[in-house]
Amino acid sequence: MIDCAIGYSRLFLGLAAVLAACGQFAGARASQAPSAPFFTLSQALDLAEASNPGILSAKRRWDAVRHRAVQAATPEKPRLDIERMYAPAGKSLAAGADERSFSITQELPFPTSLYLRHALARQDAGIAEQEYRAKVRDVLSGVRAAYAMYYLAHRSIDISNEHVELMKRFSKVAESKYTAGRASQSDALKAQVELTKMLNMSLVLLQDSEAAQAMLNALLGRDAGELLGTPGEPEPPKAPAPLEELRDSALAQRPELAGARIGAERAARSVSLARSEYLPSLMLQYRRRWDPTRGSTQDGVLGFSVPLWFWRPAAMIAEAKAEKEMSEAELRAMEVMTLADLKTARIRVETAQRLSEIFRTTVLPQAEAALRVAEAGYQAEKTSFLDLLDAERSLLNFRLEYYQTLADYQLRLSELERAVGRRL
Repeated sequence: MIDCAIGYSRLFLGLAAVLAACGQFAGARASQAPSAPFFTLSQALDLAEASNPGILSAKRRWDAVRHRAVQAATPEKPRLDIERMYAPAGKSLAAGADERSFSITQELPFPTSLYLRHALARQDAGIAEQEYRAKVRDVLSGVRAAYAMYYLAHRSIDISNEHVELMKRFSKVAESKYTAGRASQSDALKAQVELTKMLNMSLVLLQDSEAAQAMLNALLGRDAGELLGTPGEPEPPKAPAPLEELRDSALAQRPELAGARIGAERAARSVSLARSEYLPSLMLQYRRRWDPTRGSTQDGVLGFSVPLWFWRPAAMIAEAKAEKEMSEAELRAMEVMTLADLKTARIRVETAQRLSEIFRTTVLPQAEAALRVAEAGYQAEKTSFLDLLDAERSLLNFRLEYYQTLADYQLRLSELERAVGRRL
């Protein structure tokens, strides 16, 4: 009896320590409310699109590549030559030369070559744009997933706290029945042990919340320790659109697929540019000359490059054809992968939506009813305390699993958005 009393007192001391630690964490969590009381998924997505460093970097790269089209369509800068000849010894070369001339020379690629270079540069800009859009989709999918984990951690903490209060009530009932001699001391000890386990779980959940908040802050381009506030309730899970509708959207809008399509078109145009190497480049020159015998004269020169080393453009054409076939194969592979990703992601979204509906409409109501029956039966001394604990544990687990399915739905929806290439 003495050993049992000693064990009981130690259990209460340990419980007090856990309560104190939970109080510190709860105080830290409560301090978040004044600075940011409510933080929705829509706000997180908009903030990430505006502030994520990876998105900003991809956009700046797109901006840089866009300016290459003007450069590619512009010939090389002209050359200006100023010449002084036949200056007698002892006289200034600038003022005493008998013959003075200046000339302007401009080299021009064949017009079709210039056009093709400009077109390729525009397609490079198109590929960079799709890479930027793919980065946006990738980051926003990550934000949705991180927000789901942040929401799950907060809701799990709330559920844990509710069940802590519920177990405190059960513990008081067991203690009162033990004091009245209508229950054994083991019931009160079991209640305290179960309460301690729940408080320990609360500590783990608080750590998960901090980790999820740090990850979400990183995606938002903010310091890991900045406060986000309480996550808002996401939209209820809904059944995904038909596969055919999503398929058409993915084939038309997925950035990776659009980029691969532009890459295949670019490779085909590169073959034409390689063939244009057989065409001559032009050289235009105008010269103005003055000398004492002829006075002021002017000259004009029109020159052509001769593609004598024919094997060089032949090798360029062969290289361009190989790259064209490679790009076409990559496009086909991306189309196949897109359709596979789309089908897999849609099935997962639909499964998560159905599971959440089953939990909401069937499992949770049944578990809550079972707990009410077990509590009433224990108070009436018709069921044991173990039955009450089992009902309480089942309800706790089912509630946590329900919110896990809600978070899983958001995770799967992020995968589907990435496959489709737009928000859903």
